[in-house]
Amino acid sequence: MPNELFRFTRLINGQKQRTGALGELFQSSAIKNETWLMVSPHDDDLAIGAGLLVQSALAEGVDLQVLVVTDGCQGYCTLEQRDHIVETRRAEMLDSFRILGFSAQKIHTIGYPDANLFSYQGRRNAVGTEMSIAGHTGLQNAFTYHLRHVRPTRVFVPTPTDLHPDHQITHNELMICLFHAGGAIWPELGKPLADVPKVYEMAVYCDFIDKPNIEIHAVNTVLETKLASIAAYKSQLQIAALVENVRQAGAFEYLREVQFKLYSPNNYKSLFA
Repeated sequence: MPNELFRFTRLINGQKQRTGALGELFQSSAIKNETWLMVSPHDDDLAIGAGLLVQSALAEGVDLQVLVVTDGCQGYCTLEQRDHIVETRRAEMLDSFRILGFSAQKIHTIGYPDANLFSYQGRRNAVGTEMSIAGHTGLQNAFTYHLRHVRPTRVFVPTPTDLHPDHQITHNELMICLFHAGGAIWPELGKPLADVPKVYEMAVYCDFIDKPNIEIHAVNTVLETKLASIAAYKSQLQIAALVENVRQAGAFEYLREVQFKLYSPNNYKSLFA
């Protein structure tokens, strides 16, 4: 059913298909039965990159869940904040997600150190007091676990072209875990997925690697809710400028649907025929 607060557009072979219904946008006849997982490297990335989309999905009854990867420990802007920034950012995160409409039960966190995800690539045995799931640590362990337990229909993640290494690493590790989660590997992390979820990239700070094919446009009241959710991160002294930049851009968001290109010799035989 169309929602008068939103207008969606999908590009298909250069043609614009416009609709007010989220289900039509995602070509789903049962959008209310879907589960979406929004993977956010930092607590504020989701509000910035997909605050409008989140509101539209929640309005349609999608089971929307978010996974925040890092703990915000490097997000302090004054020396006075440094010793308490993790707790501060968590409280701000919960407030921001509440403004967007999330319930606390739909918020999952991994808690790896902010700006240090390079140390958590892959999977290895946990040592001592390291954060662990089923005796192992690392992003591939955590992502595989959460994918198998949330069992999403669709997954959303920031574009890998972002300059922040945490965004790049989150994207790359998540991509391989989509295949891990659907296979028999690491059975202690849960039951394998029956189907690989569809994947969409959102832009937070840097542009897409290729042109997006989905546009979300909303009325100003929806934009104001998004702006309020960003402004909830009061500890970030630059937040007012960021909010104003988002306001000036208007009530628009874009997504790029990921098409996996798996290698096959058949793709290249014609070149040498």
